[in-house]
Amino acid sequence: MKKWIKLTAAILFVIMGGAGCMSSESKVVDHLEKVYAEEFEVESTKEGSDIFPEMYGKDKVIAHPEGKPELVFIAGESRNEAGVFYDTYVLSKWSKELDAKYSEQIKSDFGQEVEFKTLLLAQGDKYDPSMIDIPFSQYVTENKEVDVTVKIAIKTEGEPDISQYAEPVYNLLETLKKENTKFYGVSVGFVDESEDISDYMRTSNINNIPWSNLKANVYGTIMVDNLTGINSPDDIAQHYDKSEG
Repeated sequence: MKKWIKLTAAILFVIMGGAGCMSSESKVVDHLEKVYAEEFEVESTKEGSDIFPEMYGKDKVIAHPEGKPELVFIAGESRNEAGVFYDTYVLSKWSKELDAKYSEQIKSDFGQEVEFKTLLLAQGDKYDPSMIDIPFSQYVTENKEVDVTVKIAIKTEGEPDISQYAEPVYNLLETLKKENTKFYGVSVGFVDESEDISDYMRTSNINNIPWSNLKANVYGTIMVDNLTGINSPDDIAQHYDKSEG
């Protein structure tokens, strides 16, 4: 009898937990569709804490507009206020805008097959859904507290020849400088040509996974920004960090 009670309680716990997850997911999606007048697809849900939401946060949803997986973003309910939601959809659209802006230069300098993504970071109170149709160039004229980083995956067969990438990285850094944001940088990962990291790059704006934690054969990285004191292409090579192992 006791075993039956424990089993029933366990089943109810799982069902209620799943229902709670689905309920929070539905609330977030309903909010997104009401605010943006679009339909969204949920890729996954990261469960938060029902008991300590102020400390650990509530459920988070990773989603994209229907049929537009390249515009992946994070959304959820505020950990402090019920019924108040947040999302990074605006940042995702600006990221895509900058991808298009830098594409010609990046493909010309690094190769047509190179994979890259522009990452944007901004404080949540510095943007909102009303800005969804505002171009980034207009937004940044009044909001400089933005971090713009271009992440580039270069496929190589063995250790890369860093000298051939010094000038392209430097030139891209100089291009980012013209955006007049407070922070800007370039992050390059040299990945074995056999690896498929397309989904990692697609979601790099939200996955927060550094090259060192990528489950792939990464030979090394170059990470430079406006605080690393880069004055010429000659300074780039000293920032190459060879992966261990």
